[in-house]
Amino acid sequence: MVMTAYLDESGTHGKESPVVTIAGFIASPDQWNFYEGDLSQLLTEYEVKVFHAIEFRTRKGAFKGWAMPKRAKFNSRFLKLADDHLSYGLSMILQSDDYAKIYRLREFPRRARPDTQYGLCFRTALWKSAVLLKDRSADWPLNVVLENGHKNAGDAIRVFGEFRDSLRPEYASSLGTLDFVSKKNCLPLAMADSLAYAIFTLTAGYFQHPTEPNAAVVGRADPPYYVSKIPVSRTLIDENTLADLRDGLM
Repeated sequence: MVMTAYLDESGTHGKESPVVTIAGFIASPDQWNFYEGDLSQLLTEYEVKVFHAIEFRTRKGAFKGWAMPKRAKFNSRFLKLADDHLSYGLSMILQSDDYAKIYRLREFPRRARPDTQYGLCFRTALWKSAVLLKDRSADWPLNVVLENGHKNAGDAIRVFGEFRDSLRPEYASSLGTLDFVSKKNCLPLAMADSLAYAIFTLTAGYFQHPTEPNAAVVGRADPPYYVSKIPVSRTLIDENTLADLRDGLM
């Protein structure tokens, strides 16, 4: 049985961003099909063609003019879909200051290929996914899907190839393909977008749940809801890890 990870990024808009995150969910094809069916029904009901977390949070695009009760009811149903259908959630967090002051502290050798913040987050996401499925060979391979048209697509292709080549022979078949798709015709990226943006706003200190300080949410929900039934891990790329990765390239 194949598993697929849909991942999205947040905080990659420029040097002023305090943190970069990559996040998403892993599930089987059947699970994703059920998720897509229910999400398609929800979006049709609310007349939303494409879900963008930042537009939902800032009431722009398809969500312009929505009153708070309408947004809260939509959000509650939207978040519940992850618990209803998916297997795992994961997020990678890299503080911009740590990246600049530790990983890019000094110049690398000419032939070295240092990762961008996005690249380091994606590399860590692949590692975390491999750990989750390491002892579940019946669920191999893991295919990875990202949004197309992003400036970091080339970085993702390079990192994916390097990671796949580094796998030990017994795990060589655990990683499948890397694909790029548009959010306009890929509903699973909606949930990845929502989690990535929620982790970004929480880590950057822009938004916090009023009663659950560790809950990553994108707005009010009615009835109150945040994803909690399936495992959702958060991985902070810390100072020691950055130093190890830097020294390995040096």
